[in-house]
Amino acid sequence: MKKLNVGCGEDYKEGWINLDHRKNVKVDVRHDLNAFPYPFKDNEIAVCYVKNALAFLRDPIRVLKELSRITRKKGKIIVHTPHAISYAYVSGLGHTHHFTENTFNEHAIKEFELEKLLRLRSIEFVYNNRWKKFIPFKKYLKIFLRGLYDDIQYEFEVTK
Repeated sequence: MKKLNVGCGEDYKEGWINLDHRKNVKVDVRHDLNAFPYPFKDNEIAVCYVKNALAFLRDPIRVLKELSRITRKKGKIIVHTPHAISYAYVSGLGHTHHFTENTFNEHAIKEFELEKLLRLRSIEFVYNNRWKKFIPFKKYLKIFLRGLYDDIQYEFEVTK
């Protein structure tokens, strides 16, 4: 089972194919994620893990479509990124896209023609400060408390 660590940066994972364009990090495959197609065959990958890379790329929708091409049916694409109201997002040099729990809602999935390729299986908030998970009424407080959320993780199932 092939697993792809997309935009791996310094997070080199043993047993995975580590993909990044930077020359100063250890990789298995060096490729610019803004250049299509990616150097993989159709349906070659079982799991794609994209941590902290999608917010930097020019066209995240096209990236998801390309990852769908190389990921087999019923495979997983996991996207982990800073939440749009997090300190990491607003302070991140180079972030060009923002993500919230509503980014991949049903309307957006249809609008960007992803419904035939992907199904959103889950959304998980990731807290770098564990105490934040105990704050009540986060759904409402997020409007007032910038930085309430740290990261967000989406898990997609490839359905093509």
